[in-house]
Amino acid sequence: MPGMGLTPLDVVKLLPRTNCGECGEVSCLAFAVAVLSGKRSPRDCPYLDPTLLAIPGEKTPDSELEQTRRILREIRQEVAGLDFSRLAPALGIEERGGRLYLPYLDGTVELTPEDARRLDGQELDPRDKILLYNYVRFQGKAPLSGTFVGLEAFPHSVSKVATLRRYAEEKMARALEQDESGLRRALSVFRVKELPGEADLAFEVWVLPRVPLRIYYWRGSPEEGLSPQVKVLYDLRATEYLDLESLVFCAERFTERWIEVGECSSG
Repeated sequence: MPGMGLTPLDVVKLLPRTNCGECGEVSCLAFAVAVLSGKRSPRDCPYLDPTLLAIPGEKTPDSELEQTRRILREIRQEVAGLDFSRLAPALGIEERGGRLYLPYLDGTVELTPEDARRLDGQELDPRDKILLYNYVRFQGKAPLSGTFVGLEAFPHSVSKVATLRRYAEEKMARALEQDESGLRRALSVFRVKELPGEADLAFEVWVLPRVPLRIYYWRGSPEEGLSPQVKVLYDLRATEYLDLESLVFCAERFTERWIEVGECSSG
C-alpha cells in the first residue's frame, strides 16, 4: 500500500482493532494517527506487518544501518573518556592494560575505546557493540537487588513489553515447543543456573555480568487449549545498568543466540 494519501482508517484496517494497548497508545485509531504523524513507527505494533505500510520518512533498512553506525560512533566517543580501571569493579568485569574483558552471552568480549571483539573470533553485530558500550557507559549505579520482576514493572515500558513478548518470549516459546531437549542441551554454553519452581523449565542466565534474566517456560496443554508460554524477568535494579530498550535487546539477543546454538547442537 503506498504511503501517500493514507488516512488513519486505512492504517486501522491493517491493525488487529482490539485496542489492546500493547503499542503504548490507548486505541488502534490513536496508534494509526501517531504513525501517520511520524510520532510512532509501524513496528511498534506487535501484530502489524510493517512491510504492508510505506510511510513517507519511515527509515529504510539502509538508513537504519547508518543510524546504528552513527549511534555506535557516538557512544564509543562517550566511553573513550571514562576511566576503565575505576568503573570495572562495579560492572563485574576485568580491566587489563586499558582494555575491558566482558563475559557476554556464550563468549568473552575485549572492549577498547576503539572497538569491541569476541575473543573466539565470532563476529559481533553493531547492535551488540552498542549494547556493550552502553553497559560500560552506565557504569553500574547501584548493586543488584536480587528481586526479579516483569518488564511491565518499570516505568514507561508499555511498548517495550510488547517488543519483548514478540521478539523474545513468544519466539522462545515456539522454539522450546519444537525442540526442548536440544535447547536444554544448548544452555550448557551460557552462564546459567537452573531454578526450582513450578515451571517446566526455569533458569537464570547472565547476558552480561550485572544483567541476569530469569526465564520461565510452561509447555501448555493442547487438550485444554493452552499455548506454550515464556516469561522473562529482570532484576528490580536492572535500569541501573542499562536503559529499557537495551534490556529488551538483551533478551532478544539471548533468544537468537540460544536458538542458533540449539540448531547447531541438534544438527
